[in-house]
Amino acid sequence: MTDALVAFLKARLDDDERVARACAGDGTWTVEDLEVYASDLSDDVRTQAARQDPARTLREVEAKRQLLDEHPDVNDGSCGTCVDGKWGYPTHGGSSPQPYPCRTLRLLALPYSDHPGYEKAWRP
Repeated sequence: MTDALVAFLKARLDDDERVARACAGDGTWTVEDLEVYASDLSDDVRTQAARQDPARTLREVEAKRQLLDEHPDVNDGSCGTCVDGKWGYPTHGGSSPQPYPCRTLRLLALPYSDHPGYEKAWRP
């Protein structure tokens, strides 16, 4: 399951990057220059569409990849970053490490829960 969740996340991020790069155009979308072909869409809907600027998506992909790197499996079935429970660190007799994949990685996968490759066991 560990490798499967990370592989799933990396594949989704690759998909997001590919689509964003294909849509990038001049690299900037704004509400004013975004053409929408449905006349009944509200200003809020057009604003939301503009927020999906490919440049923003690419920044999100990079941030999520860095989060993946920040939460490694330390080869004993635990996350190298996250801890469970009470205050303290495992090396000081406090909290124990979170099992891998940690809650952070499960949360990163949650937006993709409608993808056919998403496994219910990954839910945080």
